[in-house]
Amino acid sequence: MSSSLSIWLMVIASTFFWGSNFNAGHAIAGDVTPLTAAAERFVIAVILFLLLRAVHRKAESQLRWRDGVVLVPLGIIGVFGFNYAFFTALHTTSALNAALIMALSPMLSLLFSVWLLKSRIQLFQCIGILIAFIGVTLVITGGNFGLVHIASGDAWMIGACIVWSLYTVGSKKYAGHIPSLQLARWTVSIGAVALTAVAFLQEQPLIDVPALSWKTHGILFYMASFGTVFAYIFWLKGVHFLGPDKSAIAFNLVPVSTLIVSVVLGSYPNKIQLPGMLLVLAGVVISSGWRPSGWRPSSWIKKIPRY
Repeated sequence: MSSSLSIWLMVIASTFFWGSNFNAGHAIAGDVTPLTAAAERFVIAVILFLLLRAVHRKAESQLRWRDGVVLVPLGIIGVFGFNYAFFTALHTTSALNAALIMALSPMLSLLFSVWLLKSRIQLFQCIGILIAFIGVTLVITGGNFGLVHIASGDAWMIGACIVWSLYTVGSKKYAGHIPSLQLARWTVSIGAVALTAVAFLQEQPLIDVPALSWKTHGILFYMASFGTVFAYIFWLKGVHFLGPDKSAIAFNLVPVSTLIVSVVLGSYPNKIQLPGMLLVLAGVVISSGWRPSGWRPSSWIKKIPRY
């Protein structure tokens, strides 16, 4: 197998792991409370990150106390905030709805980058964002654009998408000097501590966790290992060897992966979700700056990196 093919397979695998996270989270939504589920997932992820660090002791950045001031809020926003909203959302919305809403993250990151990074946004990006928002609006309203009420699960997922986008842009602005894997290990560790602490305050993890079935523990282990640690490592390797532009195209496979797993499990998309997904994917592709082979853009086009 060529090295290029193996890298592409790793990138596609990472998008599948992320996409299947929505199905996995939805599958255990009725068995475990949100904070307890998120805490177990990320305690396992921290252990795996630390084991990998112990095995591969490569030189890393020397962190200063000022980095800690940045890492703590990033961990609370990106890990605690996102996962509390993520697991809460999957109690009352479908895995596909959640994945389609989350597909807006790159475009929200683009908008936040205008605010935080003073980036320029181009006309084609505005068009892509508008198309994607129409697609998500179609999904969450069920095709009734006059509907004012949004289902609670969809609202929670919108919140998850917002905080993740803030985490993405905030990491670039305030922690861009920290290597990606080191940043992930620290923010996941901080988020795991926050999730565990709040779970003890609001839920009963010492009672709930031992009562969970092995199936639920297995799903949470999958989400921690493949859906968090390995997906992130595979993605970073893909970005390193292929570049962010090529890797970004594969990121659009995340909701497609959710759809495939849903169909395999016997949950089929409704007549609104399919056109909604096509609009979202079209919007993401347009806003990312994709163009047909041979088309030469003007020099003013500048794409925002994808995460």
